[in-house]
Amino acid sequence: MAYNVRRSFNEIRAEDLLTEQGLRVAELALWSATSDGLVERHELEGIVSTIRQVPGLGDFDEDDAQSLLEEMAEFDSDEAVTARLHALAAGITELGLRRAAFQLAVYCASSDGEFSADETDFLEWLASAFGFAPEDAEAMIHGVIP
Repeated sequence: MAYNVRRSFNEIRAEDLLTEQGLRVAELALWSATSDGLVERHELEGIVSTIRQVPGLGDFDEDDAQSLLEEMAEFDSDEAVTARLHALAAGITELGLRRAAFQLAVYCASSDGEFSADETDFLEWLASAFGFAPEDAEAMIHGVIP
C-alpha cells in the first residue's frame, strides 16, 4: 500500500497540529528535503502539496515554504543547524506525531526519487532524536518507500 499523508496523521489529535507542533512538522519536512542541497522549484511545489495534506496545515503554501526556507538559511553554521534541529525534534512531544513527522520527512527526502547520503544521515539523526530504535525507523522508512 502506498504512503498516504492523511492516513499517517489520522491518529493525531487536531489540537496537536494546530499549535507550533504543526509548523515544526512542516519545517522538519523542509529540512529533510533540503538536507542534500537546494530544492528545485518543481520539487518544492510537490513538498508544499504534501505538507498541505497534513491536518491543520491545509493553508500552507509556497510563500509559507519560502519564508521557512529563508529562516532556515539564517542558521549558517553546523552548530546552529544542529541546535535548531534539536529544538524542532524536542518540540514534537507526542509519539504518534513523532512517527508521522518522521514518515513525512522520509517522503519529502525521497521527493527527488532517491535518498542521497546526506538525506540518509539526516533521517538517521532524526530517528535517533525522536528516540526510535534503528529497526523501527527502518520499518517506517519501508512503510513510506517500499
